[in-house]
Amino acid sequence: MSEKSRGTERGRYLPGQEAGEVLDEGGSLAFRASFADEGEIDTFDEFVQRFFRGEIDPDEFRRFRLQNGIYGQRQEGEQMVRVKIPWGGLTADQLEVLASIAEETAREMGHVTTRQNMQFHFVKLERVPELMRRLAEVGLTTREACGNTIRNVTACHKAGVCPREAFDVTPYAEATARYFLRNPMNQNLPRKFKISFSGCEEDCGLPVIHDIGAVAVLRTEDGRTLRGFRLYLGGGLGPHPKAAQLLEEFTLEGELLVTLAAVVRLFDRHGNREDKNKARMKFVVEKLGFDVFRTLVLQERSQLKLTMAGRFPTIQVREEKPPANRALAFGTDPSIEGFGNGGEAYGRWLKTNVMPQKQGGYALVHVRLTLGDITAAQLKVLAFAAREFGDGSVRTTSQQNLALRWVPMERLPQLYRILSGVGLADPWAERLGDVTCCPGADTCQLGITSSRGLALAIGERFENGLKELADQAGIRIKISGCPNACGQHHIASIGFFGGARKFGDRQVPTYQMLLGGNLGKVGDAPYGKAFMKIPAKNIPLVVERLLLLYRDERVEGESFNAFLERYGLAKLREHLKKFAELPSFEEDPERYRDWGAEEGFSIKTGPGECAA
Repeated sequence: MSEKSRGTERGRYLPGQEAGEVLDEGGSLAFRASFADEGEIDTFDEFVQRFFRGEIDPDEFRRFRLQNGIYGQRQEGEQMVRVKIPWGGLTADQLEVLASIAEETAREMGHVTTRQNMQFHFVKLERVPELMRRLAEVGLTTREACGNTIRNVTACHKAGVCPREAFDVTPYAEATARYFLRNPMNQNLPRKFKISFSGCEEDCGLPVIHDIGAVAVLRTEDGRTLRGFRLYLGGGLGPHPKAAQLLEEFTLEGELLVTLAAVVRLFDRHGNREDKNKARMKFVVEKLGFDVFRTLVLQERSQLKLTMAGRFPTIQVREEKPPANRALAFGTDPSIEGFGNGGEAYGRWLKTNVMPQKQGGYALVHVRLTLGDITAAQLKVLAFAAREFGDGSVRTTSQQNLALRWVPMERLPQLYRILSGVGLADPWAERLGDVTCCPGADTCQLGITSSRGLALAIGERFENGLKELADQAGIRIKISGCPNACGQHHIASIGFFGGARKFGDRQVPTYQMLLGGNLGKVGDAPYGKAFMKIPAKNIPLVVERLLLLYRDERVEGESFNAFLERYGLAKLREHLKKFAELPSFEEDPERYRDWGAEEGFSIKTGPGECAA
C-alpha cells in the first residue's frame, strides 16, 4: 500500500477535499483509497486493555466498542465483528483477507448481511485489534458499522452495469460514505441512520425503507442532460414500519452531499434521545409532519450552502469500462441462450443467476449464499474467479448474496464449473427459493426464535415439493427472529418475525406471518399485512400450501400479490387456520421445539445493543 493511501486519503475527507476518482480506467477498485485508520485501531487496542484491567466502565466501553463495529453476542465473551463494505464493493485481495479471518473463527465462515456488510461471529475481544489491522491492510474498516451513527451506505449491486439505470450511483455512494465516516456530525446521533442509493426505481436499492433513499434521475434543461436524485426521507422497518416520502422531484448532483448533511443535522437536533424506541428519524417526521420536516430540510440546506460553501467534496464521476487487456471473443453481443448447452443444472443457473450487462458481451453473475454464509474456502475461490473471469471485484447484495461482474459471455461455462465445484452455483439467486433471514436467536441477544433454522427448513421444501416454483421472480421470503426486522420481513411477499405463545402450560416458538410486502418500484405499497401467528414447526408446510394454492389458482400472468388481493386474506385464513394450532405436547413434543433445538423452548433474550 502506498504512503498516499495510508495518509490523509485513508477514508477521511477533510473540509474542501475532493472525493477523488472512484474507478481507474479498467473499472477496478484496486486503487480506491483506504477506509481504515491505523491510529484508530491503536486506540481501540488500548481501550480493550484498559477494559480488561477494569479501568473503563462497561457501559462506556460498550458504546465505544459499538462505534467501532464490534457487537456483543448472546454467548458470553463472544463478539460479532461487522466489516463495513461501502456500497458492497470488494476486491479480490480483500476477499482473500476476509477468507483468512474466516478460517480463524469457530464457524470458519463469513456472513453477508442485508446491509451489504460482512460479519464474523464467535470472536474473542482480545483478538479484535489484530483482525482490525489485517482488514486495514486492504483498506477495510469496522468503524461505524454499529452504534448510533450513519451505518454502511448501501447501493444497488448492479450499479454501473444495469440496463435500466439512469446512471451509475457508485461514485455518489462512495463519496457519501467517505464524507460521513468519522465526521463529527455522525458520532453521536439519537439512533442509527441508514442511506441507500438506487440507479432506477426498481427494487435493488430499497429506498423506501431507509432514512434517506437516493434514486438516480435525469433531467433535460436547455438541451443539457443533468444528473440528480429523488431523495426519499424517513423510511424504516422495525416494530413500527414507515415508508419514506419524497423530499423534492430533483436534487441536483452537486447538491447531494449538502442535502444529506442537512437531513442528518436535523435528525441530530430533533431526534428523541430519551426513548430509544422512538429515536429513529421516522418518528421525527411523524411528530413534525412531513411538510414541516421538508421545509426545515430545505432551510437547513440553504444555510449550509452559505456557511460551508466549498467545504463539501466534489464528486468525480467515472463510468465503468471493460477490464483492461480483456478482449471479447465475439464481435457482436452474444445472447445468454447461446450458452445453455451445459445440462439442466447449468441451464437453470444461467436462467436465474445470470444477467446481461448494458455493456454488450458481458454478464453479471449472482452467487447465491444459503443464509448469507460463505466459507473461507469459497471466499478464496471467489477471489480467484473475480480475477480470472471478471474485473477483479465482487459486490455484496441486500439479499445476502454476492455478484461477479464483467464476465465475458463466452466464459460462463468455465465460471459455472469453478463455482459449482465449491457449492457456489446454486440457482434461484434473488428469487423465491432464495430465503433471506437474520442471525436470530443463534447469536443475537434480541433474537427470540431461530430464524436461520426456519430458513433452512423452508429451503428444503424448494429442493423437493416446491422445486418448480423456486425460480419465480418477484416473490421473496424473509425472516426475522424478533420484531426488529433485521431480516426485512415487512417488504417480503411472505414475511415472518419471531415471537412466542403458550399452548397449555408450555411456551412455543411462533412467527407472525405477513403477506403482500413489496420490493418493487417506489410508490407501490411496500409493507405486508399481518396474517396469522403460526408455530415455528408448522411454517414450512404453511408456505408450501400457500405457494401451491397460488400455482393452482392464479390466472395467467397474475402476480403473487395480485393473487392475494383477488383471493382475499379472509378466505386464505380459513384455508390455513388449522396450522395455527398444535396437538398436545404428549402427542407430538417435537412440534413444541424450535428449529435445530434439542430441548424445550423458552425465551432467552438479553440486553440489546442495537440502540446502545
